[in-house]
Amino acid sequence: MKKLLIVLLILAGIGYLLTRVEWSEVLGLNKVTDSVEKQLGDMFWEQYAAGAVISKDASKTDSIEAIIRAICVANDIDPAKIKLHVVETPEVNAFALPDYHMVVNTGLLNYSKHPEEVAGVLGHEIAHMELSHVMKKLGKEIGLTVIMMIVGGDAGAEIMKRAIGTLSSSAYDRSLEKEADLKAVDYLQNANMNPRMLSSFLGRLDEQSQTAEVLQWLSSHPDTKERVRYINEKIEKTSRQVSN
Repeated sequence: MKKLLIVLLILAGIGYLLTRVEWSEVLGLNKVTDSVEKQLGDMFWEQYAAGAVISKDASKTDSIEAIIRAICVANDIDPAKIKLHVVETPEVNAFALPDYHMVVNTGLLNYSKHPEEVAGVLGHEIAHMELSHVMKKLGKEIGLTVIMMIVGGDAGAEIMKRAIGTLSSSAYDRSLEKEADLKAVDYLQNANMNPRMLSSFLGRLDEQSQTAEVLQWLSSHPDTKERVRYINEKIEKTSRQVSN
């Protein structure tokens, strides 16, 4: 009995030590993931771009890049790693693809009433990228096997389109969406931008939910009223902390 107890204690100790090892680093999985994400990003954008009208309006691209740079610099994020793509379409939407590819529809610019509304949306998408939500969503929605099939060139065009669709027109789960919203508030405040512009933008979308152009955003960002509520709560909380 005493020997059994000793063996169990030894096994428990070994198990504890194994949990302390960063296996992703030992096995080099982080590097593999980065490589896979880069390949996916390039492949997804190439596939998406084939059916899109890329904006040639430099003023639109420049204005978005200026907002991205302001947010990134204020939050110690390298703006150079964000690969911006501006697409001519009336749909009010912006979304992130793997490896920091960011797609912004001109419909978002046209719908927004203030540059800081655009900043709120861009901050939200930057948060998704910085918090590794893009790959988490892909892993959950299509699975590692399909991801590796795509990277290996063994997946057909329809599978690729479906994978892109999970990022451009379907929702992140609520916890990831909330995390990105609240991080966006931090980003905006650090950049001296008004985070209430994000909640007002969402509120207006909700009021105009029957407008065809906004359906794209609402389909991929549900529970708008709840999002407005917790964004405003976060703003109020941080405002009180600053004033104290």
